[in-house]
Amino acid sequence: MIYERRENESLMDYEERLYRNQSSYGLSWEKINKLLNIKQHPDSTRKASYGYLRRVDQEKEHKFDKSIMIINDLHLPFERKDILEIINKHKNEITTLVIGGDLMDCKSISKFPKIETLTVEEELIYTYNFLTKVRKILNNNQDIIIINGNHEERWYKDICNLREKNIQKFINPNLLDMIVEGFTLYECNTKRKFKGIDNIIYIPHWFVNIDEKIIVSHPKNFSMVKGKMLENGAQHFVNRGEIFDLLILGHTHKFSSGIVDRHQGKFVVENGCLCQPQSYADNGKLNYTPQAYCYTIVKYNDHEPIDYNNIETYFLGELPNENTKYKISI
Repeated sequence: MIYERRENESLMDYEERLYRNQSSYGLSWEKINKLLNIKQHPDSTRKASYGYLRRVDQEKEHKFDKSIMIINDLHLPFERKDILEIINKHKNEITTLVIGGDLMDCKSISKFPKIETLTVEEELIYTYNFLTKVRKILNNNQDIIIINGNHEERWYKDICNLREKNIQKFINPNLLDMIVEGFTLYECNTKRKFKGIDNIIYIPHWFVNIDEKIIVSHPKNFSMVKGKMLENGAQHFVNRGEIFDLLILGHTHKFSSGIVDRHQGKFVVENGCLCQPQSYADNGKLNYTPQAYCYTIVKYNDHEPIDYNNIETYFLGELPNENTKYKISI
C-alpha cells in the first residue's frame, strides 16, 4: 500500500510523509496512530501533526527567530585547540554565542600548587586575543554574551584582599569587564593600550536569563550522581521565581540532560566543557571522572515556548589520554 513504510525510510521521515499526505492517502487519524504505534486519542495526533510539520519546515528553511550556541568552561589558555574551528562551523547558523563561565582559568592566582604557569597579565592578553578572533568570525551582527565563572572570581577575591591598602578602588575587580571595555598595562614608564571589543555583552553574574526562555548558569555545586545537577538546578531557579523553558549548567565538566518532572517539567542540560584536562583534577581524589566534551545549540521563535526537539548537543572527540604514560608492562 502507498501508505506503508518504505524500505530504508526512517521513522521520522515516515511520520512526516503520513502527516503531509493524510488526506490524499485517505487515512483517518486513528489509522495513522496504528501505523505509527502511537497510543493516544486520534484528535491529539491530528493537533500534534500541525506543530510537528511546522518544526520540520522551519528546520528546512532555517526560519527560527533565534539560534543560540552555548559553550562553557574553556579555561583559557588551556582550551581545546579546535574551538575557533567549531565556532566558525556554526557562524552562519547562530544569532548568539553565550560563553557560560570559566572563559579564563586564572591559574596563577589559584590555590592549587604549581611550578610554572602564565601570569594573570599573560592570560588577560591571551583571552583578549581569543575574543578578538571570535568577534571576527561572528561578523554578521551576532551577539556574544559572557557570564562569570568561579575561576574569574579568583581575581575578584585577590582585589578584595587589597582593601587594607585602599587601592582596590583603582583596579577593575572584573577581568572580563576589562577585556570587553578595554584596558591599559603599565610597565617601566610605558603604556600598552587594548581597546574594547565591540558588541560583547558582559554579565557580571553567575547566570543570565535570555528572553525568559533560556537560563545559562555557572553554579558552584557539584554532584557525582548522574542527573542530580539537573534536579538541583531546576529546583533552584523555579524556587527563585525565574521564568524559563531551558536551563544550561556549566562548571561540572560533565554531561547529562533531561526533563525534570518534579520541577515544572523543565528541560536541563549539564553542558560538559571545552578545555584540556588539568592535573589538579586527577590528583587521587576518587570522585574524579573524565571530562565530557560538548556544546549545545538551541533554536526557537520569540512568541513560542522552546520545543525540546530543537535543542541539540554536539559531542566532540576525546583528547589524548595523559594517563597512558603511567601504564607499563613488566
